[in-house]
Amino acid sequence: MNLVLLFESDRIAGTNRFAVRDHRATHIREVLRGQVGQEIRVGLLKGPRGFGTLVEIPPPEADAAVRSPPPVVLECTFEPGLEAKPRIDLCLAIPRPRILRRIFAEVTAMGVDRLVLFRARRTEKAYLSARILEPEHHDPLLFEGLMQSKTTHPPEVRVAPAFKPFVEDLLPDLIRGAHGFIAHPEAHRPFRDIAVPADARVVLVVGPEGGFIPYEIERLEDQGLGRVSLGPRILRVETACVALLAALEARRSPSHPPATD
Repeated sequence: MNLVLLFESDRIAGTNRFAVRDHRATHIREVLRGQVGQEIRVGLLKGPRGFGTLVEIPPPEADAAVRSPPPVVLECTFEPGLEAKPRIDLCLAIPRPRILRRIFAEVTAMGVDRLVLFRARRTEKAYLSARILEPEHHDPLLFEGLMQSKTTHPPEVRVAPAFKPFVEDLLPDLIRGAHGFIAHPEAHRPFRDIAVPADARVVLVVGPEGGFIPYEIERLEDQGLGRVSLGPRILRVETACVALLAALEARRSPSHPPATD
């Protein structure tokens, strides 16, 4: 946890003081070994970042003494302006729930604006009923990714129950004005050769663990997406997502010269 994420519900009405009671309070006390007067990095969900000065820290024994222990209280000062949202949308065929749990936190930390989860032909139908698709179950994982990366804007999560609604209804809006790529191990063009302007919006599509069927590839290409490869090796879905995002970040870096044909 490199940043303590704060919520408006933590705010003490009419002030810039925030009362934290959950695992964040435990982290402040036990990991950061916070002391009154100490400053720590904070961020307001979907808002600015800044610093919080610890003004009240209950002793650890207070947690065991009462059912609702007193909170850790921070007096916060926020920096002007908001961070820019990532200009990356990740479209992912729904993987196994335990894999998806890891992906939520990892791709949030890497920087994704919208995460679209859809059912492909080789996606198990049962995955659609997984609790991890519900906001109350995946939001904490998004928040974990934000606190890891010291950011405050979580990705917008959308779920398409079938491939056709995804490719016909959702994807056209996502791809409009963007660069779109399909991760495919048999693609002839390596992703490392792709030149993407630093300010461009990018849509990345990653298939299911068993891969896309030819029909799905054709429909994606009909929408203007091109196939790219990270190499000939077949990667796990969570590995492919992180590798794509890392490679894209490297390609968009101002210090990285664009590829030439």
